[in-house]
Amino acid sequence: MRKLGAGIAFLVLILFVSGGCATTTYSPVVETPKAPLVPPLRVGITPNYPPIIFKLNAEITGVEADMARHLARELGRPLEFIELPWEEQIPALMAGKTDIIMSGMTITEARKVRISFTDHYLKSGLVAAMRAENASKYTSVKSIKEDFPAMGVIKGTTGEAYVRANFDKAVRIAAFSDMSSALYDLKTRRIDLFVHDAPAIVWLVSENEGTLKGLWQLLNEEYLGWGMRTDDRELLVRVNAILNKWKNDGTLREVLSRWLPYWKNFD
Repeated sequence: MRKLGAGIAFLVLILFVSGGCATTTYSPVVETPKAPLVPPLRVGITPNYPPIIFKLNAEITGVEADMARHLARELGRPLEFIELPWEEQIPALMAGKTDIIMSGMTITEARKVRISFTDHYLKSGLVAAMRAENASKYTSVKSIKEDFPAMGVIKGTTGEAYVRANFDKAVRIAAFSDMSSALYDLKTRRIDLFVHDAPAIVWLVSENEGTLKGLWQLLNEEYLGWGMRTDDRELLVRVNAILNKWKNDGTLREVLSRWLPYWKNFD
């Protein structure tokens, strides 16, 4: 009987200890659900086009930079600028490497074959810069056509297409990869006129007001917008809705006026 009693007591002790261990080991663990990751808004830029998009003290700035930051905030997405050469902007967008091109791109029918565009945010056009000594010589588009000058453009832009189509009798048409190269050739008399988008030419002349002048007669009429993939319809609709809101609440005019105080035609 004593042996049996001791055995029962030992069994009860084992069950008690085992029960306590089971309670500790299998206590429920409540996991906090993780917030879904928000993909960045990948904005394709070629920052060599002041005051539209350029670098100042290594910081990306200008009209498009301000708008990109506003847009990312409205969409609730972090912003990522992706720098690309101009000629790679559309291929990168189509390949899914960027989500939107915000780099002073003119809306054209040719580009619409490959990508979609948002509504325009700025009405602009092409104008010409010249050396100050030629200001009395080139006073109109007619005077340019009658003189057959050497002309400079930026390669792959609407400026190049326009000059080649409308000034085919020019003594020479030089296509440059950037504005600094065109400016150098203009100052050193290798070209007589440099044709580019109005905002860029005004900026260029303002930086060189002692040596350059502008012919402010618009050579054509252009509209700037943002390029997007044709299959990204949802984002296009959202961006257009935000842009329309900015047009109505004054946000767009505020940004444009900051960088283009001289430009009156924002519509």
